[in-house]
Formats: sequence, structure tokens, C-alpha cells
Amino acid sequence: MTGVPGRSALSTPAHISGSARTAVATPLRALFLGSGYAGHSTRFENLRGHIGDDPRLDSSWRLVTGWRHGGIVERIPGLPRGVKGRARAASELLPLLSWPRPDVIWSSAGSTDLALLAWSFGGPFDRPFVLDLDWTLDQREEFAPWYYGRPPRTGLFARMNRARESAVWRNVTMFTPWSEWAADALRRRGVEESRIHVLPPGVDVEYWKPEAERNALDEASPDRPLRLLFVGGDFRRKGGELLLEVMRSPLGERLQLDIVTREEVPSTPNVTVHRLNPNTPELRALYQRADLFILPSLAECFGIATIEAMATGLPVVVSDRGASREIVEHGRSGWLIEPTAQDLADRLSAILSNLSGLQGMGAQARATAVAHFNGVTNDARVADLLCDLSTRKLTNG
Repeated sequence: MTGVPGRSALSTPAHISGSARTAVATPLRALFLGSGYAGHSTRFENLRGHIGDDPRLDSSWRLVTGWRHGGIVERIPGLPRGVKGRARAASELLPLLSWPRPDVIWSSAGSTDLALLAWSFGGPFDRPFVLDLDWTLDQREEFAPWYYGRPPRTGLFARMNRARESAVWRNVTMFTPWSEWAADALRRRGVEESRIHVLPPGVDVEYWKPEAERNALDEASPDRPLRLLFVGGDFRRKGGELLLEVMRSPLGERLQLDIVTREEVPSTPNVTVHRLNPNTPELRALYQRADLFILPSLAECFGIATIEAMATGLPVVVSDRGASREIVEHGRSGWLIEPTAQDLADRLSAILSNLSGLQGMGAQARATAVAHFNGVTNDARVADLLCDLSTRKLTNG
């Protein structure tokens, strides 16, 4: 592998003008509608932390969850869960109807939810609208067996979903896919290049960083087990069962595994399970104590946990799925594998036979994260983009 595709898109493209960096006399009313789903929730909170105080923006932050445990809607008897979810999402999207109108809108909510109020950010209500996404409907359906436990939808359901997505996309000013992998799916659907700006999410590289004093694992400590870390809420889809299979093999006797997940995990020798929230000191400490990060996902779009690990100075072993090869440079900052127990075991065996290379690879992983996935830098580009789009809207009428 040579280089990491898509990184050139991090520079300001020709269609983003220099006005984005100019201070504005009156802050722009910016509405941020985040998704509460999986990594999108972490991305939303990171974005809020990085640009929430930007003086150019008068920001309003709302999270679209599609479900509130114990809520009035959720307690209505006899109403199907799916209908309740749509109703909850509609209520959480009501800020789209706020008055005075926002000057610019950013959202990572799914098209199925946004389609409920797509009319509210188009036509006579037109405002610059930025859609942040890590996959498209076509890619979602490709991964449906692993994400949803069902085959890809066809026929009427597929046409309805495509129509909802198209209804939203017609009113999108700029797409900010997380990767070239997602951007290519937009291009295949006919989205113009001028409406695509690849902006990977980042992490706070001053928070996610190695310990000042690190007990490096090398030939000087051959008896200490290799400490692995797995972080994934969706344990099965993230490849957790493959990892447990390896831990139950003779190879597992030379490993110590920490698992962070929300799901139940069978008791396994040399495995400790943790229930931790994102961005907590306890989670950071697990990264800092580990020697190697493992995420053998069966299906993956873009792994924020992988970036956290790399920023903490960990080499990573992740599946070659989705945008992983845009994050990890195989053989330099980590390794890309096929999501099978055999491929994972083979890679771990190779690592155990050459422990001296881990420290240098971890340093390269850290350098990659700082250079390309610095959340402060990348998220500032989001604010720049919003300001630029609003300025162009006012200039062009």
C-alpha cells in the first residue's frame, strides 16, 4: 500500500473561498442537528467541543436519537416501535422549523429521519445545508446483514428509501463525507464534485496521547503478555467474537485483552470487560496501558476508536472494510486484515515474533493521527465551510 487515499481532500478545495477565515460582524445563526447513532454521537460531541465557542457562529446544538426511554411517545400503547421512532425523530427535528431561521444548517441525521421535514430547509425556506455522512443508502444496504441482521432490501422498500434519500439530497448544499469511500458512493449516484468536500472526523490529540512514561513491550520484557484493547459497542459486528475465538486458542495464553462494549461478553480467560462512556479518563487510561488496538470488524464505515488508538500511540490491527485503508497505512501505522479468526491469529502471531517493531509503529500511528485526524483542525474546517457557504448565499442572493 502506498499512502492513504483521500487525505489530499483535507486541504481547502478550490470551491471553498478565503472568506471562510474572515471574522464576521454578526455571528451566523448555525443549527447543528447531530445523530445519536453509534460513532455519530461521539463525532457530534467532539464537534461541539471543538467549535462550540467559535465567535463566528451563534450555535444551537440538538441531537436526533429517534428514541427516548420512558418518553411520552414511547409509552403509547399499541403503537409499533418503528412508528414511535419516527414520531420521536420528527419531534427532535422541530428545530428545523425555528424562527428566526438559521443562517446555515449542519446535520448528520439519517436521510430517513430528515425526509420527514425535508421541505423545511429547501424551496422558499432555503438555507445552506451541510449533510455530514459516513455512508450512503447503497453502502448501508450492502452492510445490512452485519448491521441489521437482514439481507439488503429490494423492490418497494428499496425504492421508498431511495426516494426519501433523494428528497433530502435535492436540498443539500454541500456533502461532507468522512472518507473517499463514502464520497465515491455519492459520485456514483451522480452528485456533482462541487458539492462534495471530504472532511474526516478527528479527535482531540492533546487528550488522546501516550503516557509520558510508557512501559514499552520489547525483548527486555518477554514474559509479559501482549496487552490488546478492543473498543466497540456493537460487539459482534465489530468482530468481538472473532477475537474471543483467538483468545480461547493456545495463542491467547500470550495475550491480555481489555474489551470495552455495551453488550454481554462470555467469560473468557485473560479477558476483562469494561462498561465505559466515550471520552472518559477511564477509557483513555485503557488506551494508554495497551500495546495494540484490535478491531476486526465484519463491516465498518469509519472507525473513530481506531483514530483514538492511533493518537494514543498504539499500532492498530483493523479489518480492511469501508474507509479503514484511508486511516491505516498497512505495515507502517498498523495492519489491515480480513475479518476472520485465522487472519487475525496469523497477524497476532507475526506481531508476537517481532515485538521490537511495535514502539516505532506506534510513533508512526501517533504522527498520522496528529497530521490528518486532529479534531481541532478538522472541525475548524467545518466552521470555515459553514461561514463560507453563508457568505456565498448572501453574495449571490
